[in-house]
Amino acid sequence: MRKLWGLYLGLLDNHPLVTKSLSTGFLMGTGDILAQKLEHKFKESNKDGKNKFKLNYKRVLTMSTVGIFYSGPMLHYWYKSLDIMVKGEGKSVIIKKMLIDQLLFAPVAIGGFMTVTNFINNKGELKNLENFTTELFYAVKINWLLWPAAQIVNFSLVPPNLRVLYSSIISIFWGMFLSHISFDKDHHIHNNQNKIKEIN
Repeated sequence: MRKLWGLYLGLLDNHPLVTKSLSTGFLMGTGDILAQKLEHKFKESNKDGKNKFKLNYKRVLTMSTVGIFYSGPMLHYWYKSLDIMVKGEGKSVIIKKMLIDQLLFAPVAIGGFMTVTNFINNKGELKNLENFTTELFYAVKINWLLWPAAQIVNFSLVPPNLRVLYSSIISIFWGMFLSHISFDKDHHIHNNQNKIKEIN
């Protein structure tokens, strides 16, 4: 295990962008496999339990592709840019990085992720965008339940070259959580639409 970790760190030093992108793609694919199993388990709990689990390989491939070509490179350059924008150490620096990350970067990154996956799933076309704003608003709210605390740990304890890996590992658990609540997605979207109407 130490040899493998040493090899990974070596690749990270010599080929940081490629290594981070490939590891992000692998972890996002792994997270989707776990999410699919969780979805199947909850679906079968409301039925007779006779349907066998069948992995959706296309979905795993989509998530891995997004990780390699979108999430991995984006996080690599974002964390480097954030270190340039907010320099120094201490609690105030950590809080500033977390707030910039969550208030500015997170909504853009999540919106981009939703757009890219939509584009891939629809073979080069953007479809079913009617509820995009509502779904984005809902996804960002879920994001804020986990990521502010996770990013404080990231910016305070994790070495800069391992921050993308750390974020990708946390994303596995976040994806599983989202898969759990996605079964009532239409209900949540309907409620969010009503709340937005009440605000307006």
